[in-house]
Parts: sequence; C-alpha cells; structure tokens
Amino acid sequence: MTDRAMALRVLAALHETPISGEAVLVGSSGLFGFSTAVPALTEDIDISVPETTVNEHGAEIVAGLRAQGFEHEPGTATFVGAEGTVFDLLGHGDPREGDHIGGAGVLRVMVFEDLSRIVGELGATVSLPGGGRGLSPAGFVACKLLTERVHKGSKDKIQALLVLAERENEASFLRDLTRIFQGTDPVRLEDVRASAQDALLALARDPTFSDAGAEGYAGVLDKVERGLVRLMTLLEGLGG
Repeated sequence: MTDRAMALRVLAALHETPISGEAVLVGSSGLFGFSTAVPALTEDIDISVPETTVNEHGAEIVAGLRAQGFEHEPGTATFVGAEGTVFDLLGHGDPREGDHIGGAGVLRVMVFEDLSRIVGELGATVSLPGGGRGLSPAGFVACKLLTERVHKGSKDKIQALLVLAERENEASFLRDLTRIFQGTDPVRLEDVRASAQDALLALARDPTFSDAGAEGYAGVLDKVERGLVRLMTLLEGLGG
C-alpha cells in the first residue's frame, strides 16, 4: 500500500467515527492530498480534526477506530493499525484561543492557532476520495511556512518552496495563498521570509542536506531558489 493510499485509508476510517468528513490531512502527508511531484519523504500521517468533536465524542472516536483495527496509544493522540500504519490526530478550532490542548477523557489533542486559522480559510482545503479533506496547495504552503519547529524545520520550508516553484504561475493558487497571508500578522510574515531564506542557505551549504529526513531534497536547489523568489515577490506585494 502506498503512503497516499494509507493516508486515504485513515481518512476513510475516521469517516466512520463522529469525526465523519471533517478530518483534514495535514503535515508533510498533506502532499498526498493534491497532485504534486514534490516527495513527502515521510512515514508520518497527521490528521487535524475539529476540537469540538473531540471534546464531545473522544471515547466514541477511540472506540470507532479500534473497531476498524486502529489501537490508541494511551496518553497520546497516536493510533497504530494492525498493518503498521501510524497516524496522529491534531486539533483545529477557534484561532483566537491560541495553541492549547483540547479534548477530554481518553483522547487529548494539540490544537494549533495557525492550523486552525488556515483550515478555516476559503481555498485552504479540498475534498478527498472516500471522505475527509486535505490541505490545498496554498493551504499546505501556508502551514509549512508558518509552522516553526527545530526538528525538521528546514524540511518544512523546502517542501513549501518546492510547491511554490511548481505552481509559481498558477493564478488560483497564488490568489488563495495571498488570501491566507493577508490575515497573518506582519511580524509573522517577516519570520516566514527569514526561515525560508535560512532553509535555502542550509541546503546550499550542505550537499547531503542531513537535516532530519530531508536528505532527499539535495538535488533540487534550483527549484527551491525559484520558490523563494516567488515567495519574496508575494510578500513584497503584501508589504511583508
């Protein structure tokens, strides 16, 4: 089973729980939700679900997934399938509440402000076969550029820049990405600019690019540069 097929299998399983079709494929596995030549280079499957649903139906979600062969690891938001598929649940809700832990009882999830805002934007998600949603290309790029983490941080930015390069002349993509960034604090946009530049420099300095699983991007420096140029142009248009 391919990584994309596994991700769609998880979304189909969540569709049979109280989450229904409200699950959104995010993280690097978000690349499985739209047509792209950019490799995910990940075995992780991350799914964002409504915080309110987890609050009200946590135990039912766990029971429903168990009935379909996915065991919950107690104290986490991780589920493991009999065939070895592993996925994590995240949460999205009211972005005004900031980053926090949501849910109650047996199932608790991390709820992220940026993810919550992006998922709620027009054009940030698309329907997927079999139920559930995935990030659109614009939603994926915004999530990757706005997420800050030390581990695999450069990988996130490079993935975003590669998708930008791939769709640099696609009007609907650029329009959706601009709309998402228009609601972002200018200070955060400056962070986006700086972290994207740092990721390109990291790739240029290290031919093997040994940054937590991102080694597979070592041969695409020219495309990353193109993506960065497109990002800079977009940010300048926003005054960011």
